[in-house]
Formats: sequence, structure tokens, C-alpha cells
Amino acid sequence: MNNRYKAGIVRPGIVSKAAAFGIVAATVLAACGGGSTASSSSTTAAAKTATTASKSPVVFHVLLSETGAGAFLGSRGAKSLKAQAAYINAHGGINGHPMQLAIEDNQSSPSTNVSLATTWISQGVHFILNGSLAGVDQAVDALATPNGPFIYDLSPGTYPKPGSMVFSSDISTNSLITADLTYLKSKGLTNIAALTSTDGSGVDGLNQLKSVLAEPQFSSFKLLTSQTFDPTSVSVATQLSVIKAQNPQALVVWTTGAPFGTVVKGMASLGMSNIVTTTTAGNDPYAELHSLSQYLPKSLYIACGPQNIPLSQLPSGPVKTADTVFSNVITAAGGHPSDAYGLTWDPAQLLVGALEKLGVNASAKQILSYMENLHNVPGIDGSYSTSVSDHRGLVTSDLYVATWNGTGLTAVSGPGGAPATAG
Repeated sequence: MNNRYKAGIVRPGIVSKAAAFGIVAATVLAACGGGSTASSSSTTAAAKTATTASKSPVVFHVLLSETGAGAFLGSRGAKSLKAQAAYINAHGGINGHPMQLAIEDNQSSPSTNVSLATTWISQGVHFILNGSLAGVDQAVDALATPNGPFIYDLSPGTYPKPGSMVFSSDISTNSLITADLTYLKSKGLTNIAALTSTDGSGVDGLNQLKSVLAEPQFSSFKLLTSQTFDPTSVSVATQLSVIKAQNPQALVVWTTGAPFGTVVKGMASLGMSNIVTTTTAGNDPYAELHSLSQYLPKSLYIACGPQNIPLSQLPSGPVKTADTVFSNVITAAGGHPSDAYGLTWDPAQLLVGALEKLGVNASAKQILSYMENLHNVPGIDGSYSTSVSDHRGLVTSDLYVATWNGTGLTAVSGPGGAPATAG
């Protein structure tokens, strides 16, 4: 099978059928309503008309932050994976083997994540989907040996070593900030300030911001002040007051989840809503932005992957086709495509492609070799091309800068944050 179809389960003869999503909708909804392990086959009459998997199941071991600080990511990731497994199984599974999920809640705790992973590793598990926060992921990454397991981090804030058994999902923080600054530069907004949290996400964001600002193409930028805060703080008024006094043209806010709400509420109370603001894609979930609508800066920009912008804004091609599949499956499951359901999607799809090519009993080393040799494989976040030195496969040009328009995200830039082209 052509790899260009595997990444989005966009298989010839399936997506071209108008009834495809109607056939599996009941299966998807049923799978998303249960516990932490998805059913390995469909019991609905509608699904029986599709080609269902019938061989022994292939278990995908998944660590997610279903509770704790990362719950807004992990809970949606679990729902997304269940919908994805139901869709895959209704269309033949992995060479006839149903995809089965073993999901454990790491409680957003590095030590809990390590404990759960250690148990699986002792049982000889070949691969693990590892999430949902950078600091939690990194604790398990250290367990990977040259013999395995293969670990796919579900946070873009990790940076796997070349040749290691670790891959990282989504587009890197460095690329996100590069796209943000590219867009700001096109608008002449080069006097900036930064506000970052002291947790793993914030520290990574500040480090990457400084790294990007050191690049020649951003020499016109001036970082007026850089403020940090404890993500458990109930107020950041002191830090925001320092920033306000510097009168920046734009503010880079790098923190994820509830602390982001603390920041934007503080900005609103201090009359800072007119400051152009950029933030991490970790804050692009639709539900989060909708709940904060009354507090959000008037100009809020977020660099994000294709999955988060309207399908009508994507150019025709394999990536848009993959996003169409994703959007329909997640919508049928009762979710919103731009609501953090996508972090788990491409990693699972790429692993499905590996097992279809190598066989369901592939070793960690075989999986690594396959994953290091992807070439223009379309997913919902772009086109994947990997190597021994690139364990992510996505680049800045896979991103768009989007803005919150009050009801959703809409792209305001071209690829990589460059000015949008007319027409």
C-alpha cells in the first residue's frame, strides 16, 4: 500500500465513498463512550457492512494525562484514540488485526508515568505512546534503550536525540516561535516582551524564543523584558505591570492550560488587551479559547498545524484529505477538530503504517528503522519526512499562524507564518 495513504488512513476506495463516515459513525460514538480500553470490533449493524478486523488484536500501550495539569490534553487524546481505533477497525484493522488500546492515566506526574512505563517495559512491550506534557514525557524517554521500546512522545516540547528510540509528535516549539516571529515581523511588530511559566512548557518556550531571536532573520527584534511566573500562581499582576511599563508592540505568552487563563484575565484587568499577543499551540483547543473569549487579547495569534484551521483554508492535496478524515471522525465522536484531539492522531497513524508494512509483531528496532525513513507521508499536521537526525518529520512551513475570531481559529498567514497570498 502506498504510504501516502497510510498516514491519514486515506485508503483508495474508502474515503472516495460518500457513505464511509455514515457506516462507522455509530461505531465511533460507541467506542468513545466506554472506559479506557477501546473495543476491538464493532457490534453495530451498520459497521457489519464495512470490512471489519477479525484476527488477534494489536495492543497500543498509551500513557496519557487524563487527570492533573494535562487533563485538558490527555482526556481528549483518549477520546480521539478510541474514535480512531473504531474507524480503523471498521475498515479492516491493521492487516485484519483490530487495533486495541491499553490506556493508563499518568495523572500528569513524571513519577507515575515512569512507574506505568516500567511495568510495560518489563513485559516486553515494543512501543509506547507517551503523553501528554513535555516534563512528564521526558521522564519516560530516559527508559528507552537501543533495543527499545520505541517511544512516541505526544508533546511537541520534547527534543529526541538523533538515532534514539524516541520520536516527538506535532511541530516543535522552535518552529512555532519561528512562525510567530515571522508573522510579527511582517506586521512590523519587533519590540516584544515575554511572559513564561517556570514549568517544563514555559522553560522550553523561553529557551526556544531566545534561540530563535538569535537567528539573523530576526535581528530587528528587541526583547524588552522577559518575565516568569509559577504556573500555580493565582495572579501575575506584578509581572504584567513590568511588561506594560515597557510598552511592547507584542507579547509572547508561553504557558499551557489554566495558567494561560490566569495571564489573559490579568491582561484584561490591567487594560492590556490591545497588546498583540502570541502563545503556544497548546492553548489552541476550541473549548479553552471559547471559555476565555471575554478575556482574550483583541489580537491573539497562535501558530498551529493544519488540523486547527478550517478545511476551506487548506490547499487541496493529501494533507487536506487526511484532515478531512480526522475532522469527520472526531465530529462523529462528539468532539471539535480544533480542540486538542489531534496530538495523538498522527503518531498512532504512523505506527499503524509501520505495522502494516512490517507485520504486527515488528520489533522496536524495526519500527525505528521504518519511522526514520518516512518521505512525504501526509498527516493532519503536515507532510512527514524523517531521518536518523530528524525524529519529528515536520518543519516550520507546515504551520499556519491563526487568530481567534470569537467562534474559532482562522488562518491569517501563509505557510510558516509568511504573509498570506491573495486569492
